[in-house]
Amino acid sequence: MKGAFLYLVAGLMLIGGGLVWVALFHGIQASSAKPLFEQKKNEAVSEPFVQNDSTVPSVSSSVYVPILMYHYIRDYQDRTDDPLGIQLSVSPKTFDKQLSILKDAGYETISLEDFAAGKYKPKSLIITFDDGYDDHYTSALPILEKYHDTATFFIVSGFLGRTGYMTTPQVQQLKLAGMEIGGHTITHLNLATTSYEKAIDEISTSIRSRDSVFAYPSGKYNPVTLDIVSGLGIKAAVTTNLGVATETSSMFELPRIRVKEHTDLLKRINEEIAIAKKQLSPSQRSKD
Repeated sequence: MKGAFLYLVAGLMLIGGGLVWVALFHGIQASSAKPLFEQKKNEAVSEPFVQNDSTVPSVSSSVYVPILMYHYIRDYQDRTDDPLGIQLSVSPKTFDKQLSILKDAGYETISLEDFAAGKYKPKSLIITFDDGYDDHYTSALPILEKYHDTATFFIVSGFLGRTGYMTTPQVQQLKLAGMEIGGHTITHLNLATTSYEKAIDEISTSIRSRDSVFAYPSGKYNPVTLDIVSGLGIKAAVTTNLGVATETSSMFELPRIRVKEHTDLLKRINEEIAIAKKQLSPSQRSKD
């Protein structure tokens, strides 16, 4: 009887110990579990961006895809009262000439989703437009269609219908014309300084019923923003960082080339490719 009692006590101790270890194991798991969007310290990416060696892919690349960044397509060079507006504007005549030069050089336009899916060629190129200005529809679209080019338009959804911006039907016409339509937040806010919850709302709302591509307003973002973009299933996101995209680029921090009225486009593209290949220093970039 005494032996049976001892066996019973020992069994209960083993069972109890096992339960303790199970509880500890689940407690560790719970404490180490991460939410869908892991909140990190806000570390804003600086702008304007100066590319250095750490931003050039360390792995040798074989494909270099320029992503061009436009804002306004309008005649604006005589507006001496608005220097920033001049810097952001390319005239329709110049835009037409630029597309002609690119076509003659053998470049073929693709979408950002194509690039993210690996559907690119040695002479692939992506054209992007930020903010959703009305001249994207009235001026840029006819010229793009003239050269049978495609482009990506990043829309600030809360600005639709305002003076100077496209309407919802115009954006729909862009899509029907074969253009890619991406998100650019609701209010064009600074994603590097806004709250975690606000950033999720601004990004997720702006990509609703859009293609799965995104542009950071004014190129501002931080590590939390990257987590949100990735968690929302966005396939590609572009920055204002200088450079060309390669197969080794982060799909959520794709660089672009800002295009101005007097940009020597082929020269700028070749410079950025040379920098990516480490054949040229970023300090040797030409000035527009």
